[in-house]
Amino acid sequence: MNARWFPQFLIIVLGAVWGSSFILMKRGLDVFSPTQVAGIRLVLAGAILLPWVLKYSVFRTRTEGTKGTKILHKKDYLWLVASGILGSGIPAFLFAYAGRIIPSALSGILNAFTPMFTLLFGVLLFKEKLDKQGLTGVVLGLLGAVFLFGPALLHYGAPIPILGALLPLSAAILYGLNINIIKRYLNHLPGMVKTAYPFVATALAYLPLLIATDTISLWNQFPGPVHIDSFSLSEAHAPTANTAFFYVFLLGFFGSALSMFGFNYVIKKVPPLMASTTTFIIPITAVFWGLLDSEPIAWNTLVGLFFLLIAVYLIIRRKS
Repeated sequence: MNARWFPQFLIIVLGAVWGSSFILMKRGLDVFSPTQVAGIRLVLAGAILLPWVLKYSVFRTRTEGTKGTKILHKKDYLWLVASGILGSGIPAFLFAYAGRIIPSALSGILNAFTPMFTLLFGVLLFKEKLDKQGLTGVVLGLLGAVFLFGPALLHYGAPIPILGALLPLSAAILYGLNINIIKRYLNHLPGMVKTAYPFVATALAYLPLLIATDTISLWNQFPGPVHIDSFSLSEAHAPTANTAFFYVFLLGFFGSALSMFGFNYVIKKVPPLMASTTTFIIPITAVFWGLLDSEPIAWNTLVGLFFLLIAVYLIIRRKS
């Protein structure tokens, strides 16, 4: 592949990987609890990214040069932990819990509200200016929300559990806040520092929870080999711990850890607007997997997604 087009290709791959996270969580929930799905995902990601924490905390604590300055200061550690809690720890649980209540496709669509919440936090907390284009994006985002939830609230069409919908929306709110925190307080740090430290911090928090919930015992309760999901194309298999772990492993390895290597590469090679196009690919991929898994997707969901994608375009175009 031509190296010139590799970043654009990688953007599509990243969007597809992140958009597949919701169906992978759904498969993991066949055996594991939401806490366990989130915990296994983040512990795997933290273990993979641990070498970068060691690199910047032990082996390379200063910038290059004879008068190199410290890369990390005490206040940076506090913001990195906060970033881990807001950007990984809590959202991972919220999305996993939502996977028990609402279709995975809907979670993927609601995740696309992140740019709107990012803009609103920037305006409300960090005194960013809300121009006409940003305001239009927010209005269209709200219009998309009306189409998504209006029919269900009016008892017209397929019902949407309010709690189930609030969980991914709450995660999107936390993502929006976290993006502003990174921009304001962590932007001076190397990309892999901003990636590795938050994941390792959340991994350390979830590891005791995995032990306390006796996750290992599920291999005795749900024995059997790994069955690769072919949806409705073959006979269904009874859930096994190995199968559920396989999907959560994909989620942690590709969806959390490896994808961050790719995204750090992308943001160095392309303009911010182009890098942000993953936001469009994520809900479309989630809807694709939802349809393949025979999830109910009503007309108003697709209309709401349409308005939401226009809103996202206006907001990220403004920010670029």
